[in-house]
Amino acid sequence: MNQELIQLLQQDFTICKNYLRKVGLTIMGEGISKFPIFAAVTEAIDLDIGVPIIRHEELGTHYTFNASHLEDFVNKQIVDEQKTSVFIDNFKDPSKYCCIFLSDPSDSSFIFIPYDAETVWEPKNREELN
Repeated sequence: MNQELIQLLQQDFTICKNYLRKVGLTIMGEGISKFPIFAAVTEAIDLDIGVPIIRHEELGTHYTFNASHLEDFVNKQIVDEQKTSVFIDNFKDPSKYCCIFLSDPSDSSFIFIPYDAETVWEPKNREELN
C-alpha cells in the first residue's frame, strides 16, 4: 500500500481514534458482529459499504469513515466468502486494534492500527483476504 496514503490515514486516525474505538465496541457489544471494520474512503471512491460516521468535510479529515463489519464485507463480495476464515485468522483484537479498509482509486487494503500507538500493521497475505 502506498505509504503516503497510510500517512494520511494515520493523521486522520489521531483525530478520530477514540470515536472509532467507541463505535467498534458498540458493534461488538450489541452483538452486531465480532469483527468491526471501518472503511476509509475519499471523494473519488463511491463505496457502498457501512454507515458514514465521520465525514471528511465536517472534520477536515482526508477520509470519510464508514462503520461496517466483516459480514457486510462478505455480503457485498469485498471479502470472498471462501476466504472468511483466512480473514478471521488475520483479524487483530478489535478492542486493541482498529481494522480499516483503506480504499483509494489506486489501491485498497485492510490495515490494522493499534489504538494506543502510531504504527500500522498490514497482513502479509493481504491478497488472500480479498
